[in-house]
Amino acid sequence: MRNYVLDGHTHTLNCGHAYSTLSELINEAAKRNMEMICLTEHGPALPGAPSPLFFANYRIIPGKVNNIKILKGIESNIMDIDGNTDIPMNYLESLEIISASLHTPTFKPKTKNENTSAVLGAIANPHVDFICHLGNPQYELDYEVILQDAKKHNTLIEINNGSFFIRRGSKPNCEWIANRCKELDMPIIIGSDTHFATDIGYFPYVDKVLTAVDFPDALIINLETKRLTDYLEAKGRTLFKDPRQYAEDLFSQKD
Repeated sequence: MRNYVLDGHTHTLNCGHAYSTLSELINEAAKRNMEMICLTEHGPALPGAPSPLFFANYRIIPGKVNNIKILKGIESNIMDIDGNTDIPMNYLESLEIISASLHTPTFKPKTKNENTSAVLGAIANPHVDFICHLGNPQYELDYEVILQDAKKHNTLIEINNGSFFIRRGSKPNCEWIANRCKELDMPIIIGSDTHFATDIGYFPYVDKVLTAVDFPDALIINLETKRLTDYLEAKGRTLFKDPRQYAEDLFSQKD
């Protein structure tokens, strides 16, 4: 298996239906010799998800713990056929990485055209960095239109390791998406969709798919942290913010 150094999609017990703390995720990531994780708690519209204030307070989480860099973000919910999301816009500056997903509690599966329209609206949102678990067979989608539009907007596509056992029937869709991204020369980001700590940074099913389609390593974001940080910084994000630095600077000033 390839040497993956970052995980683009993780959850803690704060999302309401996961079972590990952030510290437990960090510790497991360190055991796997990872370099970075993306904390992407579910957006507030999903039942049991944290409130908008939770995301505002991301500022207290250090940018690096136990040698693991932490990008603080959100897996926002696509809410309607126009692709509107529940990103807490009042606290946008707290979010270092933003994804968007279709979830049945917030967007019931509709026609192929309506489902596709919802995803296209999210892709066009300049705040959205990547679209999650498109392989979910509950939603009929026009993958060709979606991938072409994602390429046009420079929006990343996730291949979700958890989909292979959580969203049964995702495998052929994920294989098609991976192969077409290769043909279109589109980078992908991989997420474990961790809801229990031992899954973090572990992508065996995605790795098998990428190997089967001979996907080029140069297009896999997760093989170098710089690939993701360069992408986000090019979009204007300030990463690894930590208010403690303000205090350090304050006390280092000479009278």
